[in-house]
Amino acid sequence: MKYNEYEFLLNSIYYRGILKNQGIDADMYQRMQREYSNLNLQTSDNGKLDKEFAFRKSFLIVRNYVQQAIKDGLKSFQLIMQAADINKLTYMVAMLNRNFFDKRSLDQIITTANTVFTQYNLKN
Repeated sequence: MKYNEYEFLLNSIYYRGILKNQGIDADMYQRMQREYSNLNLQTSDNGKLDKEFAFRKSFLIVRNYVQQAIKDGLKSFQLIMQAADINKLTYMVAMLNRNFFDKRSLDQIITTANTVFTQYNLKN
């Protein structure tokens, strides 16, 4: 379900045609979700490391796209935004700079960013 929010965020900031041409869509988030679900499956130590690597790799891709979308949204629309929303988005960008791999935190950032950007009825 969160993949819709991920795709909605990207589509709020960027033109849909650009995203489709580059293959940036909900499939990336769904891949990360599958890798996250696989982390809890019983495997050997080597298999566990492989699963952790696969999750982190897909997580980084999604995290970087979310971070860049928020940065670009701020850059494009900060003139019409309230200071509190700018601060909130800036804080989220800073959180995404940290070395974390917490899917729940990422999901919360996506949801909050969507809430902020939706207030302004952005039209690209």
